[in-house]
Amino acid sequence: MNTPAQVDVPLKPDGVPDLVNRFPGGYWKYDITDFVLLVNPYFPPQGFLDELREALPRLITCYPSPNEQMVQLLADAVKTPADNLVVCNGVAELIPILLGRLGMRIAVPVPTFNPYETTALPGRLSRFFLPSPDFELDVQRYAAFARTNAVDAAIVISPNNPTSRMVPYPDLLYLASALRAQQQLLLIDESFIEFSEVGRSASLENHLLEFPNVIVLKSLGKIYGTCGLRIGYAASANEQMIKEMRAALPTWNVNTFGEFFLSKLPHLAHAAQQSWMRVGSDRDKLYADLRSIDGMRVLKPDANFVFCELPPYWPDGDVIASRLLNDRRILIRHNGGKTLQNGRRFLRIACRTEADNKLLVEALKAVAD
Repeated sequence: MNTPAQVDVPLKPDGVPDLVNRFPGGYWKYDITDFVLLVNPYFPPQGFLDELREALPRLITCYPSPNEQMVQLLADAVKTPADNLVVCNGVAELIPILLGRLGMRIAVPVPTFNPYETTALPGRLSRFFLPSPDFELDVQRYAAFARTNAVDAAIVISPNNPTSRMVPYPDLLYLASALRAQQQLLLIDESFIEFSEVGRSASLENHLLEFPNVIVLKSLGKIYGTCGLRIGYAASANEQMIKEMRAALPTWNVNTFGEFFLSKLPHLAHAAQQSWMRVGSDRDKLYADLRSIDGMRVLKPDANFVFCELPPYWPDGDVIASRLLNDRRILIRHNGGKTLQNGRRFLRIACRTEADNKLLVEALKAVAD
């Protein structure tokens, strides 16, 4: 495939690239090294890309299969019964359905992925603040919080975004059980779980029949390096919730490129597993290198990104990010937009290749001098 053309970013008077700062995406058009996009740089394999190139003329002119056929392709790929699945145009398509159209009252541990907060209807959001400095989720307190606030569902992201911390498997089982007893749903986003040491073996997707109050949400773009295809899904044994989510989706909500990818995915399982191990190795090296920076506090990561607190004598994250973008054309994200005290003092750094990660660490050390 031809590499997309890259162009220079238009600069504002203060030198900060305007478009890059205002929009969370579309960065492929610009000559920058992106440490914001959370993706797998080692997947898909070249063989798949060659097949996709050959199929392109057919894919671009045809309608995709209807949703019910797409669900069966997904079931074959993720080894979960089709009756328990909803396929979506990225998890971002389901969040407004669950929190908006269905009007759920939700509890959300913060800091977290912003759409779970911003999509909740007014008066239907209860924030559960994760304590610094480790931002770990106390599931007993969280279950009690959900009961006290009489929510319909409690949200968990594991590994969490932005902290990259995973909720221990026994704790998740406890929480699912406690919420089941309280007649409350557990919405758990496991989009990064394959990058963790325990991987999918610790997924609540393995316990759907035991916990019909659990809805697993999963973005496939993160683990398969295919964010542009916009494929995700929900998995649950809750027949009513599956029915309501499906009813809210259009007949063709996943395009032919996504369908082609799902059809090939069962044959790519080994390559995918190898890529996750490689990402994990690069991430662990990035974690160690960031910890070597004097004064930098870094949480041990479980996902494919690292969450760190800047040294006290450094400028805020927005200043660091602007310097890196202007001087090095490196894009990083600070956490000033999160529900997080002093969010600009924290960075979430996506793991890229080992060579890219090394350049970033060197740039951070230089820009703070």
